[in-house]
Amino acid sequence: MNFKILHLKDFPFIKITIAFIIGIITFPLFQLNLLIIALLFLLPILFYMLSKSFWRYPKGMLTIVLFVGTAFLFGLLIAKLGEKKISSPLIYYQKEKNAKLYAEVEDVELERSFEIAFTVYVDSIFLDDKKFASNDKLICKFRGDSLQRTRIYSDLNAGNRIYLTGTYQKGREQRNPGEFDYDKYLKSKGITGLFVSYDTDTLKILSHQKNYIKSVLHSLRKKIDYTIHHLQDLQTAGLLRGLLLADRSEIDFETKDEFINSGVVHILAVSGLHVGYVLIIFIFIFGRFGIYLRSFLTILGLLGFMLITGVPPSVFRATLMAIIIIIAFLTNRSTNLINSISIAAFIILLLNPNEIYNPGFQLSFSAVLAIGILYPYFQKIIYAYHLKHKWIEHVLLFIGVSISAQLGTLPFTLAYFSKLSVISIFANLLVIPAIGIIIGIAFITIFTGMISYSIAIYFAVTNNLVTGWMIKFISFTGNLEFSFLWVRNYSLYDAIIFYSGLALIILCINRIRKSIVKISLVLILILSILVYSKFDNNDLLEKNKLNVFMIDVGQGDAFLIKFPNGKSALIDAGEANPFIDNGERVITPILDYFGIDKIDYGFISHLDLDHYGGFISLIYNDKIRKIYRPLPDSSSKSKRLEKFLAKKKIKTYIYDKSSIDVGNTKLYFLNDPYNYAYKNFSSNDRSGVIKMVFGNTSFLFTGDCEYPAEHFLAANFGTMLDSDVLKVGHHGSITGSSEAFLKLVTPKISLISAGIKNKFNHPSEAVINSLTRFKSEIYRSDELGAVLLQSNGNEIKKINWK
Repeated sequence: MNFKILHLKDFPFIKITIAFIIGIITFPLFQLNLLIIALLFLLPILFYMLSKSFWRYPKGMLTIVLFVGTAFLFGLLIAKLGEKKISSPLIYYQKEKNAKLYAEVEDVELERSFEIAFTVYVDSIFLDDKKFASNDKLICKFRGDSLQRTRIYSDLNAGNRIYLTGTYQKGREQRNPGEFDYDKYLKSKGITGLFVSYDTDTLKILSHQKNYIKSVLHSLRKKIDYTIHHLQDLQTAGLLRGLLLADRSEIDFETKDEFINSGVVHILAVSGLHVGYVLIIFIFIFGRFGIYLRSFLTILGLLGFMLITGVPPSVFRATLMAIIIIIAFLTNRSTNLINSISIAAFIILLLNPNEIYNPGFQLSFSAVLAIGILYPYFQKIIYAYHLKHKWIEHVLLFIGVSISAQLGTLPFTLAYFSKLSVISIFANLLVIPAIGIIIGIAFITIFTGMISYSIAIYFAVTNNLVTGWMIKFISFTGNLEFSFLWVRNYSLYDAIIFYSGLALIILCINRIRKSIVKISLVLILILSILVYSKFDNNDLLEKNKLNVFMIDVGQGDAFLIKFPNGKSALIDAGEANPFIDNGERVITPILDYFGIDKIDYGFISHLDLDHYGGFISLIYNDKIRKIYRPLPDSSSKSKRLEKFLAKKKIKTYIYDKSSIDVGNTKLYFLNDPYNYAYKNFSSNDRSGVIKMVFGNTSFLFTGDCEYPAEHFLAANFGTMLDSDVLKVGHHGSITGSSEAFLKLVTPKISLISAGIKNKFNHPSEAVINSLTRFKSEIYRSDELGAVLLQSNGNEIKKINWK
């Protein structure tokens, strides 16, 4: 397809769509009520009608202003009508166990390896023995016995009325820098919170009434999913579930990260690429029919694919555009890519204005819009060379499309992933055709599998091989040292600078004739984008200061230290379990956010899982240079850790009566592992105790120390315990923080790391009262999320990182 270089007059609808989008985005700034917005919306229409009566029709700029102004006000109106303000009393509850729920099932998701999930509309819910009658939307999750899950999954349908018991909780808010705000995301979807149960026997289906359309679609999705999983290997099945059913839950975190590094993560989100391949497949299948019947069946096939995927915005956009192109072809009308995508965006946002904040919508539309605007310039340059070998020309044209899409999506990619893939153009040259082959074989496999598994298995094995080769290629390119560049803390300001610069570059290319002047101005603009983008950069962990960062890892400990000389340390790393590995999912993203490639000093306070669990993945991924830990004992977990550390060839050290200097910061280890009394302590009381001194300020970290350890510390170290900041022992448990110990420490600030509404009821009210009596400022991770303290050597300040 040939693209021509377009001018603004060639795509009038984009002006309307942009004004409409600005109205939606700026709505929170105005917060006008519905009546005022409606009256404002009617004003330009009234003015247009009056001007038409007096001047026959408004001309030129006035027409544009009227239409654009009306579109802007219409955007405000639609944003107000689509506003999803959740005013339910449930939002005031963080987490409540033993909750009871009566609800109607709205939709059921595909079964996952460890849970089933479905959305419900609440009839009534009991929290803390209080009944709330509401129409809140919740996501319910069942975890536990696989046989019970399978039974529930086979019985449950949209429209069923159910009763169940479990734990109600809000979605996880942004509790650490750079972390995804799941609660905000849920609320943008009109979802109040989550309801989690580990015992499927608590679910009772009170009514088997069904929503037949949703049930049929879910049954079809289940059938396709069942066929995929019974014919393909796990790796291929997980990928195909993402490509065909828009469910990426079975693609592991490491694989997704490799796709991001290679610049091919876009293939995991069902979008125009996938719809394009599906379109080609349907045209091939229905090729023998007449043009009208073929077009009709193709449109039906595309609509069916859209429904099976769950109608994500990118698929809706691509399907709508494909249908527009098919209809235009049938009616002998020309199509305009920019106008088509503008109309598609307008329709999607008209139906749900909140989709403007959906990353899928942003990436999909910015990519296609950029292809429509930028690709013609690449096409013009390539055609000007009149290349003899057509395959070279096609490869270069493909690269032009790829660069155009990447430029269009660059601000969104950097904002969401903080990575600029260097190798993406090369990787996409092989991966995009491979995806077409994989989708094509998958269609054949699924259709033949519904007739004969013995035939389908041959296609399935072929797809396993193709997918395996592609994944290995992506893993190889994604793990190259030069595969990507980190671009951290990319902001809205940076995005505005980038898009403004890109617009000026296009303007220069269109308006200036002399090549030297044109090239010079383009280079100046590119340099300006790079320079101006750095104006809002600032380091949260300031240089030449001691930064102590309490990471929120739920019920556990993890403290990141950035020393004045730039070195870093990590005291504990939270828990790792089948549902979340804090080392991989919480701490590694924080290290990436702060630009810390490797931790210089890793301190394992003791071998409780909620303290050392996250270290395993960090060490495995070569994120730790050296480890300090308690003296090994005869326990099985101590032996496993020692074996693991030896295998990874990590330098290890034992806590004892010694100290180390990290620049001008001194760390004292207040342990005596060879003392007879110390040897008989529990694991908690043998925690590594660290006093950190920088200038006139000091911090004391006590792990899970309880009364015996506190008594030992008081007897052996006395006034040396005096510190400005105390990491309260054992998450604030009543088994520690004695009055005698606190008298020696006299903390001005106390840090408590604990999970929200944890089962241990940490921190103890008695400990909070004791700290309050000592006039210590208390900062709790369960209440505040992560906490950053900063010392200049004379004073300690709490820094607001949000």
